[in-house]
Amino acid sequence: MKIWIIGGTSEGVRLAESLDPRTYIVSVVTEESLEFLPQEAEVHIGAMDKKAMADFILHHQICAVIDMSHPFAKIVSKEGKAAAEKCNIPYYRHLRSLGEGGDLLFRDYASCAEFISKLTGTFYFTTGSKHSDLFQSIRGDSRHIYRIIPSEKSIHILREAGVEMKDMVAMLGPFDYDMNYALFKHAEADYLVTKNSGEGSGFYEKIRAAKDLNMTSLVISTEREEGYDFDELSAITERISNEILLSLLHQ
Repeated sequence: MKIWIIGGTSEGVRLAESLDPRTYIVSVVTEESLEFLPQEAEVHIGAMDKKAMADFILHHQICAVIDMSHPFAKIVSKEGKAAAEKCNIPYYRHLRSLGEGGDLLFRDYASCAEFISKLTGTFYFTTGSKHSDLFQSIRGDSRHIYRIIPSEKSIHILREAGVEMKDMVAMLGPFDYDMNYALFKHAEADYLVTKNSGEGSGFYEKIRAAKDLNMTSLVISTEREEGYDFDELSAITERISNEILLSLLHQ
């Protein structure tokens, strides 16, 4: 019997570090995430659909799903919740605090791209590599700079989208105000394109730096969800972990 932590965020790492490794298994999409998890943690690497998630739950005798995935990982959360319901075990979703910020807000990537297509200038994207093909398709005479995590996969996606090396910034965040300010200034950027990933993601530091450089911030929002903050979820998970440890003692 184990807890399943759907990882991929700094909060997921913090939660794993607080628990006895005998009581949980963490799932991540890429091998790069291994670098941040406790060395003794049991880790599953690779994406899973709803059926694979249900099989995973049964195979590992999962007793609770703790979803610590990114606020924009909607499909992962939806299918994780569905798999937990199918297997009749509890599902808990971690929620970051999502405040306000930015100059212009967009409901999704497509509406943001449509707006950008009517503008010309230097755009600094901190939205990752996933939608770079969409933004490149409407680039026109503008310059698009992408800040991504330094992984082979992310760089490959940018290359496939036609992004030149001079327009790639491969660095591991989150970044503080000073670093954002320096990078935006060096790029002579006119616009910041970012996601509202909430507290702890570096979102507010980006917005402040962009504002002080007279950049216009274009912010892609995410739908509100129901769930628990980190302290609440940590208490829930600790209780479940202690119950698992107690059962191990009686085996």
